[in-house]
Amino acid sequence: MRICVIGAGAMGGSFAALLDRAGHQVDVVDTWAEHVAAINADGLYMNGALGEHTAKVPASTVPTETAFADWVIVFTDSNNTVQAAETVASVLAPSGCVITMQNGIGNVEALCERLGTERVVGGSSMCSAASDGAGKVHFTHHVYTTIGELDGQDSARIQALAELLRSAGLTINIDPNITSKIWSKFLLNCGVNALCAVTGQRVGEMARVPELYAMQDRVIDEALQVTQAKGIELQDPDVRTTIKKACYYKFNKPSMLQHVTVGKRTEIDAINGALVREARALGIPTPYNEALVALLKGRETQRMQEVAGETIDYDAWEARIKGDPLP
Repeated sequence: MRICVIGAGAMGGSFAALLDRAGHQVDVVDTWAEHVAAINADGLYMNGALGEHTAKVPASTVPTETAFADWVIVFTDSNNTVQAAETVASVLAPSGCVITMQNGIGNVEALCERLGTERVVGGSSMCSAASDGAGKVHFTHHVYTTIGELDGQDSARIQALAELLRSAGLTINIDPNITSKIWSKFLLNCGVNALCAVTGQRVGEMARVPELYAMQDRVIDEALQVTQAKGIELQDPDVRTTIKKACYYKFNKPSMLQHVTVGKRTEIDAINGALVREARALGIPTPYNEALVALLKGRETQRMQEVAGETIDYDAWEARIKGDPLP
């Protein structure tokens, strides 16, 4: 069994290292050249909730080998799903399959469009991880991961995939309604990720600011309205309380906050931005989510400029735009 992890960042790197430790043949693909170079030179180092391991796995930014992977696990951020689908098509063996563990919505659909529905499996993980620099990941919380066939069938391949992941020490649930799980995680991300990224706070810190805690309720209200209007049945009867508990008792840095910190583009368009687009199509107002999208777009732009070391001559800028019409 040969596995390829596409997107070997915090979560993808953690899964890759765990699978390697379990004795599986693992390849990783990532667009961060320094990360890939560090993995090839010294291995992929993981520590945290499931122990410590250095995985000696081959890494590349663009795979040179084709049609080799029995399973591909996609962990790229949702901005890169279309590009990742092309990479999956290149590395997937003729009888191979792919599972997405990404945040946001629309990833399953993008993979299905490129590869065909019959080759795609859905997934959602409640685990969390952080990058500790090039070649290093920290698996911060081991909770559970849910996988499932898109048609809800209890197939031989979904059972085999569950056993594969369990062999790596992961807690795996199989769910016949994987779309519900993906949307539940989507709601969690809508209510947590952007608020932390805009404020710079970890989840437990954000939950202890009364004004943010109240704003989170309004963000969740809008997300639930869209979910109900689309006819998506959530298995969790009280998803709001689940989100609140996930915030109050954990102090991890969600992925958007990690991305803003290092000056990387966030997944806001695939999370709160996606919710806003779905809401507009349904005629549902989402002012709180729209505000979060706008604020985070500004914050990520500023932070990307800071990390890149850009210096701006504001006097020259003012002189250049003098007299320009308002947009």
